[in-house]
Amino acid sequence: MNKLWVVIPAAGKSKRFKDAGYLNLKPTLFLKSNVGFCATMLGHVFESMPYTVDEGSVVIALPYGIHLPTDVKDCVSDLHTVHIEHTTGQADTIYQAIQPLPSEDSVLIQDCDTILKTKDIQFLIDNLQVYDMTLAVTKTLDPNTSRADRVPFPTRFEEKEPISEWGIIGVRGFNNIGRLRSALSWAILHNHTEEPYLSMAMNEYAGTKFAHKITEYVDLGTPERIKEAGWEILT
Repeated sequence: MNKLWVVIPAAGKSKRFKDAGYLNLKPTLFLKSNVGFCATMLGHVFESMPYTVDEGSVVIALPYGIHLPTDVKDCVSDLHTVHIEHTTGQADTIYQAIQPLPSEDSVLIQDCDTILKTKDIQFLIDNLQVYDMTLAVTKTLDPNTSRADRVPFPTRFEEKEPISEWGIIGVRGFNNIGRLRSALSWAILHNHTEEPYLSMAMNEYAGTKFAHKITEYVDLGTPERIKEAGWEILT
């Protein structure tokens, strides 16, 4: 496998948090975990990364004018920040973030608001040497979750459509950035919904796809889910 990049799309408008009265954008909120560890949401994501991930291979996509949180800046000496001035949605943000990356390298797309076990992330990385695409899935009834049609070898992906009980959780790996770039471009061009999602591009990404079943993760996507996880928003 060529060099692995980790891309964290964090350029959303954080509407649910703003509606709940929080002024800071979701990725920059300080959170206290259920074991007492305090960091920004992005800081918690970095804590979950395997040691095999090189700091210089991490790309964070942030809204234009928003800077990296201090705790991430202090603990990570070499990473790339892409400031997104305008995006039509998830797929577009990722497309912009991977533009400068070498086409033959691999990439792991890590959500900014979902914390997986480090061993599960490493498992997905390792399997990019075997499969063209890897993803984490779990059984869930959440109607807002992206879906894979089956495990362990899915062939179809849908956004917020109950095609199966398997929801895609937090991380997706692709062994060729050039092919992902083309798939994202197709999804953006052929989008007929409110916004283009990564799941649309995953259907266009050729090759064998492997879904890794997980049961342990933390969903930080809304203020309510942070509370349900036993975590606390500090600021």
